Amino acid sequence: MTSSQVERPTENDWPRLRNIRLSALRDDPLAFLATYESEAAYDEQRWRLEFSRGEWNIMLADDKEVGLLGVTREPGMSSQEWYLEYLWVTPEFRRSGVASLLLGTVLDRLRDTGVHTVWLYILDGNDRARSLYQRFGFQSTNKWQELPGHPAGSEELMQLQLI
Repeated sequence: MTSSQVERPTENDWPRLRNIRLSALRDDPLAFLATYESEAAYDEQRWRLEFSRGEWNIMLADDKEVGLLGVTREPGMSSQEWYLEYLWVTPEFRRSGVASLLLGTVLDRLRDTGVHTVWLYILDGNDRARSLYQRFGFQSTNKWQELPGHPAGSEELMQLQLI
């Protein structure tokens, strides 16, 4: 990777978010709870709504979009708590440090803005992702939720205290 950076697209950049998320769903359909078919059917208004849940971070390597990470909040959550979701790296950049760079950049930004707790769910059996998150200090909460109809069967809630 010669040059890399993380960009935060705005609502008007919804086509970029659509393109990278559809690429992720096409590439790795079992890694997410959404499906390619469901998200491909979203109209512009629905894609714009994705930005109301939080922010999206796109990793660029030599001006090519190679990674994605969402930072979202549920209604009623404290402004110092956020969820990470939808971490994805293009196949040709996996195992190259892109995921670590993207995750580290986002966590640093959250810490700098006063966020104290970051949550994420990890699909049962996704050991490579679990290892990545644990390297950054995420810990198991021992809370699981069932995922009827998804091959993983369940997902575990993990937590990171930033301060």
